Amino acid sequence: MQVMFTYHTKVRLKDTDATGVLYFSEQFKMALEAFEEFLFCQGFSLRELLDTSYLMPIVHAEADFIAPLRVGDPLEITVQVGKIGTSSIALQYAFFDPNRSISVGRVEIVHVVIDREKGVSVPIPDFLIKLLTQRV
Repeated sequence: MQVMFTYHTKVRLKDTDATGVLYFSEQFKMALEAFEEFLFCQGFSLRELLDTSYLMPIVHAEADFIAPLRVGDPLEITVQVGKIGTSSIALQYAFFDPNRSISVGRVEIVHVVIDREKGVSVPIPDFLIKLLTQRV
C-alpha cells in the first residue's frame, strides 16, 4: 500500500479524556482531518466537494489504540488507500508518534459514493479514482 499523504498535527487538550490521554473517538476526527487536508493539498475545497452530485457517507469505521498520546505530543497521520471498489473506498490511517518513533494507532474508514438526490450507490467518479491512485 502506498502512502498518499502525511498529515502533521499535535494532540490538543480538547482531544483528550479526563486522564489527559487521547480519547479513542478523536482518532476518527483526526483521520478525517488528515483526509480533508489531503484534499486541500490536491486543490479541492470543501465547497467544491459539497457542490457535487454525489455524497460520500461513512458506512464503516474501526480504530485500534496502540499506545497513549498526551496533550502536546506530536502526531503524524499517514493516509493510504486500502481498497477501491465499484462504489466504495476504504481509507487507512496510521498514527505515529515521531518523538518516540512508535506506532500509536490505526483507523480504517469506508466511504460509499451515493447519488445526492436518489440516495443510491453510484460508481466512484473517475477524477476521484485518479486522485486516490496517483503516485506521490
